[in-house]
Amino acid sequence: MNFKEKLARFFYGRYGSDQLNMFLMIVCMILLFFAFFFPGVPSYILRGLSIVLMVLSILRIMSKNIDKRRRENVVFTKILFAVRSFFIRQFNRIRYIKKYRYRKCPGCKNHLRFPYKKGVHDVKCPKCGKNFRIKL
Repeated sequence: MNFKEKLARFFYGRYGSDQLNMFLMIVCMILLFFAFFFPGVPSYILRGLSIVLMVLSILRIMSKNIDKRRRENVVFTKILFAVRSFFIRQFNRIRYIKKYRYRKCPGCKNHLRFPYKKGVHDVKCPKCGKNFRIKL
């Protein structure tokens, strides 16, 4: 049996890598990068945090509790999606500031986009169906 087969047999039934592991490793590398620029105690703290994150990532990769690791990754991806959508929404607000205005529905808190026409408008939310007035 060669090394490749032994390695495949060892990793059989283990979780492996996912988006959360990639994020942990990227944060680990960023912390190590900044540790070079801060001498003394801050360097030790940053290196220690990066080692903790690296060990956590390796333990997640080697874990046989696949269901729990999958649930952790689902929670992480939901948080990541919320953060990304927030920044995309803010970028679009700035990008289209001359064409559109953005408001929240008072019923469902959904973000709505309206063409920029000055005045008071009666609006119906497409998600919850609530009627309300907005002033642009």
